[in-house]
Amino acid sequence: MHRLIFTAFVFLCLALVTGCTPSPSGRTELVVDHAALLDLAQRTRIRTFHELLRADFDIDYRVVTTNEAGDIDAHAAMLFEEIAAGNRSTKEQGLLLLIDPGENRVRLEVGYALEGTFPDAFIAYVEQRQMVPFFRAGRVADGILSTTELIVTRAQNAKKNAGLESEVWLAGSGGAGASTGARIGEGPVHSVFNSRTRLASGTSPATVLSQYLSRMQARDANPDLDIYTAATRKMLRDWVMTPAQMDNIVTTYRRCEAEAERIDSGGRYGVIRYPLGQRQCAPWFFENDGGRWALDLTMMQRAIRFGRDNSWHFERGVEHPYAYAFTDWSIDSQGYPRQ
Repeated sequence: MHRLIFTAFVFLCLALVTGCTPSPSGRTELVVDHAALLDLAQRTRIRTFHELLRADFDIDYRVVTTNEAGDIDAHAAMLFEEIAAGNRSTKEQGLLLLIDPGENRVRLEVGYALEGTFPDAFIAYVEQRQMVPFFRAGRVADGILSTTELIVTRAQNAKKNAGLESEVWLAGSGGAGASTGARIGEGPVHSVFNSRTRLASGTSPATVLSQYLSRMQARDANPDLDIYTAATRKMLRDWVMTPAQMDNIVTTYRRCEAEAERIDSGGRYGVIRYPLGQRQCAPWFFENDGGRWALDLTMMQRAIRFGRDNSWHFERGVEHPYAYAFTDWSIDSQGYPRQ
């Protein structure tokens, strides 16, 4: 979870997003929802985040829903040209997400300028392992936004010229191609539930975290694992955990070097944090739950947010019992920790 589950998107505008051609004001709209899958707030969130994607990475990303796509591959190619996806980018870097609930299909169309950054294997992976699990639960907007976050991560890696061999999607998709079954509203399908028994992992926060990362690597979305606090188990039963989210947790945190665990004076709360230079790895919170340490994701969900570059920060105004572990850092007005 963590970054992908607890991301809070920045709201910069409250404009109604209705079309994908220039509006009377001359503005090119980023979202058109002919199939009525999104409400006003959801359209606004998507448009806002895609504006940030253009500002940070010069990527012009459009979203269209329709009930009349027919052959979605052909329709996406035609629509990409029709709406001039990429014309808001200085390098003509365009993306188009086309969703057809009538045919229950989704396609992410990639412009020529981005084919090296987002190859077919990546597109298939984000569709099948990230987008569709949200769509099955009827959470279309969340599926779009969570996919955008993976697009941001891939764009960051490409900008740093990071090698593809380190990215999990190379072997993680169910095949190449840019369209797949959307399966909207079919109901969630949980990943492997194979840890119903108690896990010998509650002796310390560090052992709990190690067990948690092992479960994520196994794509085990079981909400009732003993490594979670009771409140966390309750929360996760209503959460969508996708294979891509779990893959990303493992990939991200295995790259970071955890500091020594910090236990409060009463021995009830624990924190594992990372050096400030490793800003994509947020701290983990633990509670001594009935004599066993357990992961407290509920307070992490309340207290931690991620910015546009996936750097974590605290939600200002949220009090939590884990503040003792950060007294050697200063927190700026936006909630970002500083040395």
